[in-house]
Amino acid sequence: MNETYRVQLAGDDAVVVRIARQDVPWFVDEAYLMTQARAVGVPTAEVLGLEHLDHDGQLLSFSVQQFLPGRSLDELVGELSGAELERLVLDAGEILARVHSVGPEDRRVRHVLRSPEEHEITRVAGIVREAFGSAEAAVVERGAQFLRQQVTTRAAPPVSLVHGDFCPKNLLIRDGAVVGIIDWEFAGRTAPAYDFAQWELDAGDVLHDRLDLVRRGYARIADPETAEAGWTPAFAIDWALEKLGWKNPASPAQARRCLDVIARYTTP
Repeated sequence: MNETYRVQLAGDDAVVVRIARQDVPWFVDEAYLMTQARAVGVPTAEVLGLEHLDHDGQLLSFSVQQFLPGRSLDELVGELSGAELERLVLDAGEILARVHSVGPEDRRVRHVLRSPEEHEITRVAGIVREAFGSAEAAVVERGAQFLRQQVTTRAAPPVSLVHGDFCPKNLLIRDGAVVGIIDWEFAGRTAPAYDFAQWELDAGDVLHDRLDLVRRGYARIADPETAEAGWTPAFAIDWALEKLGWKNPASPAQARRCLDVIARYTTP
């Protein structure tokens, strides 16, 4: 996990300083992709500087970013009226379409769907069986079978820039508007469906079943059906299986959501 600090400067100015401890220089792709997104109208912080230093044999990467004042949509959900919440999610969908309008380039694909390995599914099914019972372990098996079928029988989906963690906690709200999308660490090239799937799994109790609002906002700029190309179920199941197998276990609510999404797409 990276460290993130708000640093108050002279006067009322502030910046965000992020520190990564990785084996290779970090934040470089993130800074570049944030600039690309900002060029098409996506509200992102300006990266003011990057630095990489060796400290006692450990590589430290620093990213200094503009501080964007606001509160996350995740934090505000319980305070907003239904109409206000709907409007903000529609606006977020429009912003997502702008992110996806940034085309592919010569950078590696960040999120690749692969056929799940049998030993890994056996492990995940065991975790789920212990926590929820045999019926839910069977849901894991169905999800793996669905994912294998999708990966082995369909042509690879089209790719674009994706945010990589598109959900309410990363949408900053101020004065009734979306003023920033933060946490671009996992941004990169992959199928746009990846971002739709992230919302479905991680948007929280109030919003994870309102992907329809994201799609409606998206449609202001581009056709969401074309963008998803039918791949959202596969990406959602892939992410759900990964979360269910985390070594630091997902919370019971998160695990339950993962199983519900898999069941939704695989129940005959």
